[in-house]
Amino acid sequence: MKTLRKLAPVAIVAGALALVVACGSDGGSTSSGPADSSGTADDAVSAVTEAKGGECERLTASEVTEVIGPNDGGQHDYALGGCVWTATSGAKDGLVEAISATVLSKNEYEAVAEVGEPVTGSADGATYDTIHGELWFPCRSGDFCGIKVNISDPDKRKDVATRLGKVLQGRV
Repeated sequence: MKTLRKLAPVAIVAGALALVVACGSDGGSTSSGPADSSGTADDAVSAVTEAKGGECERLTASEVTEVIGPNDGGQHDYALGGCVWTATSGAKDGLVEAISATVLSKNEYEAVAEVGEPVTGSADGATYDTIHGELWFPCRSGDFCGIKVNISDPDKRKDVATRLGKVLQGRV
């Protein structure tokens, strides 16, 4: 049941984006002029691009590279929102390493986050889930910030998540 709760927001967003891209707008069959610029597929792509820029600026290139090495520079994370940086060096011990940073509303957070256990060394109220390498903490007017560390060394995940969580906390 928890998996379904996690996938529902992703499915809704993916469906909405697919609909916008599939339908687009050419001004309509009754239009005698150029297409209206509101609500087009290009607008949706621009909105995603603008959001990606802000999302992927939450961590610097050097902060991410220090953890996972050369990476893709960050892409919109369709699973959690925010940004995910993926290592470009290939699999390490069978795992393609990645770092995710996101800020979610309380409702989004409750729908997707692996909450875990209380943890010290980061923001007040922070929790860490060992299985998924996720650190979550309250931030910015009731929102929740999250860092997910998907690296091959499980002994370093929590330390990296805590360190990057402090960085994220200082930027939101």
